[in-house]
Amino acid sequence: MILTLLFVLTSTILQNDFEWPWEEERPPEELFEGPSLVLWVLAWIFFGIGIVALLILVLYTKYGRETSIRLSIITILVGSIFLGFSLHFFLLQAGY
Repeated sequence: MILTLLFVLTSTILQNDFEWPWEEERPPEELFEGPSLVLWVLAWIFFGIGIVALLILVLYTKYGRETSIRLSIITILVGSIFLGFSLHFFLLQAGY
C-alpha cells in the first residue's frame, strides 16, 4: 500500500499535474495568505490551559498542606508544553 501511494505521488509530480506554490510568479510577500482561524483558536485554548496549569501550581504551592513533587512536575510540564505550543501558534499566526 505504501509503495502504491509513493508510485501515485511520483507519477503525479512527474506528469506536471501538480503545481508547486513557490513556482508562481507572485512575490514571496504575497505567498502568505493570511491568518488561520484554527491556529488562532488553538493558540488561545492552549494559552488558557497553560495559564490554568501554572495557576494551579502557584495556588497548590502556596495553600497546599504537603508539597507533592509529582503534582509540581506534572503542572510544570503541562504548563510549559501548552504555553510553548500557544506561543508557536501565535508566531505562526503572525507569519513567522
